[in-house]
Amino acid sequence: MELLNVLILDDEEPARTLLESYCNKIETLKVIGKASNVLEAKSIIDAGHVDILLSDIQMDDLTGIDLQKMLKDKLVTIFTTAYSEYALESYDLDVVDYLVKPFSFQRFYQAIDKAKELIEFSTKSKESLDNQSQYVFIKTNRKMVKVNFDDILFTESYGEYVRIYTNEDIILALQTTSFMETLLPSDDFIRIHRSHIINLNHIKEINGNQIKIEDHKLVISKRMKDNFMKTIKKKGII
Repeated sequence: MELLNVLILDDEEPARTLLESYCNKIETLKVIGKASNVLEAKSIIDAGHVDILLSDIQMDDLTGIDLQKMLKDKLVTIFTTAYSEYALESYDLDVVDYLVKPFSFQRFYQAIDKAKELIEFSTKSKESLDNQSQYVFIKTNRKMVKVNFDDILFTESYGEYVRIYTNEDIILALQTTSFMETLLPSDDFIRIHRSHIINLNHIKEINGNQIKIEDHKLVISKRMKDNFMKTIKKKGII
């Protein structure tokens, strides 16, 4: 694998120094920037190519979570923080891992390994899409499984994983919902909730803010309802 560009965001200099020293121990990582606040980090992200973001959460003015919500294109992100109560919200934002300070180099390496695996998988998946395939290979249980787009009912966030529901199986993939959103064909798939992407072709019933797909009932979030209604009207579903 080529060198991966890493950006470190933390408002404490000792923490930035420690993270940089950890990165320097891994040959495939290159630290391209260290930021002490969110706006400085966003400037670096906007100016160049960042593969992995190592981000503190609790900082003055703007938090690491605020930065995630600012970004148009989601980054492969590992949160590093002293506050364990942010763990659930971090997974809702599709971060790769969540490290509670103080953490060892071994624990840091595990998180980086997951990030590298995700980046490698994402690259291969996008190459598959470029070839206009009607399927994608999903990594699950250390093997690659071929999944036809037509067979996917919906996907569901599950911590740092995604559950992919088909008629025959539930596949647990080391993936993020945000990436799945870019991976699945936009003509047939739409995100209806921060946790769910559905296949429009499998909708059986729409009742207010609830959708029925096979025997599953899913909720459309208020924020995504307008876009969902426009999409199904355009597609001729209603």
